[in-house]
Amino acid sequence: MKAVVVGAGISGLMSGLLLAERGVNVRIYDKHEQVGGVTALLKKNGYTWEQGPLLMGEFLPGEEAYEELKKHGIELKTVRGDRGIVMPDYEMWKPDEYRGPYWRRERLLEIFPGEREGIEKYYEIYDAMSELTLPGTSKIRKLLLMFKVKKYAPWSAEQLMDHLFKDDRIKTLFTGILADFCASPREFPALGVPLLNLEGAFDKRIPLYENGKKVRKGFCYFVGGVERLAEALAAKVKENGGEILLGRTVERIKVEAGTVKGVVLADGTVEPADIIVASGGAHEVFYDLVGKEYLDEEFEKILVEHKPMESVFMVHLGLDMNPLQYQKEALCYYYKTYDLEDAIQRLRSGIYHEGRDGFLIYVPSFHTPEFAPPGHHAVTIYTVAPDTLKEGTWEEKKEEYAEKLIGLAEEHIPGLREHIKEKVIMTPVEYRRLAHLKKSGFGGLVPRLGVKYPPHKTCIRGLYFVGAQSENAGGVAAVMMGAVRNFKNIEKDFRLKQEKKRC
Repeated sequence: MKAVVVGAGISGLMSGLLLAERGVNVRIYDKHEQVGGVTALLKKNGYTWEQGPLLMGEFLPGEEAYEELKKHGIELKTVRGDRGIVMPDYEMWKPDEYRGPYWRRERLLEIFPGEREGIEKYYEIYDAMSELTLPGTSKIRKLLLMFKVKKYAPWSAEQLMDHLFKDDRIKTLFTGILADFCASPREFPALGVPLLNLEGAFDKRIPLYENGKKVRKGFCYFVGGVERLAEALAAKVKENGGEILLGRTVERIKVEAGTVKGVVLADGTVEPADIIVASGGAHEVFYDLVGKEYLDEEFEKILVEHKPMESVFMVHLGLDMNPLQYQKEALCYYYKTYDLEDAIQRLRSGIYHEGRDGFLIYVPSFHTPEFAPPGHHAVTIYTVAPDTLKEGTWEEKKEEYAEKLIGLAEEHIPGLREHIKEKVIMTPVEYRRLAHLKKSGFGGLVPRLGVKYPPHKTCIRGLYFVGAQSENAGGVAAVMMGAVRNFKNIEKDFRLKQEKKRC
């Protein structure tokens, strides 16, 4: 039995590993000359940067992605991390002295005494949702927890925030992260809000275990960057007999009588296959590689309804100073507006805010000092941005926008500009190329109430879809575990045996 995997990002590599472990003859193809997709590192003159603020969930012991990697003999060094939030007129940094797992709740009660009832109710919902996602929660307990929150399941984030709070300043604290998804509070699911605001993300001192039992999830950085994960998966693919062919482009997925037959490469080579696992953009895979004529009405409807996210604009800097003397942790979100709805609509209209709606500052050399020369630091200033500008082009505007963003960051890191030794500007155009997308859709699809993502199991026999634009949604852990869940479809469809056996 033979399988072809299109794309050597995290989901493609995980898919390839699972197939190879079962003895399937696997080949993974990718246009790029290195594995990892958007997790690949960027390097220049002694500085190294990641493609964004990669503070990860699910990769600590006892958490889903960590335990899955462990099954395959992969254990990577991580460092627990957290982040700060700076709003236009108040800040949410963890206290110097540890004040318990609910210090943010107590801090909010101090800032917003008139919102006590809503704050307390929010944390009741938060506790229920957090426990629901913990491994080991019994079915009976899950039913009880779901009963507590089920009334909110059909609500939007906006409805939940309006139900709980009056002040836009506290609403934005909990929904500001939606800007990362280019998602409007009017369309984002209400119960997703507490899951995006796990308290462990804001204080790494919060214990994850009590009396030997896992009670919370934490967040961490990969030492050496998330590229280490891609490299480890690639090594295991090869160890199990799989092949990874880089710099090779799949031009078409061959389909006959509703069944995949293989792929056609850019050089005309035809590669037969019984199984094809494709990652990447949904439109790029199903419209360009497969063809609309092979899709059924239901699948076509899903493709029409979904909306890719917008993109990002990053300025990577190499500094001969330590920015952490001014920023308390390696990652901080600086919000500059309380009108998130307006910010999202302008973004979708091609209007770039130039950092005025907010940005974040990330210091990857915090978790990996080797990312910069001794005494120096690698820093990324990051914003969401339209994939295509309404006026002008990214090539024309990028230097101007980079200078404006550096100026805004300098309000928080004094003297930043005079300490810059290296600078790399990454626009949506670069990310479009990196992810092989016509629209960069950095992070996947916009999560919207009632809108399905393209499923892993497609309407074509033998063709499966994984990655950030598939049903698992975006995020490193999500795409990796989505590949694991998709493999159950392959096992069932092709009756793959549990024991390793060369087909």
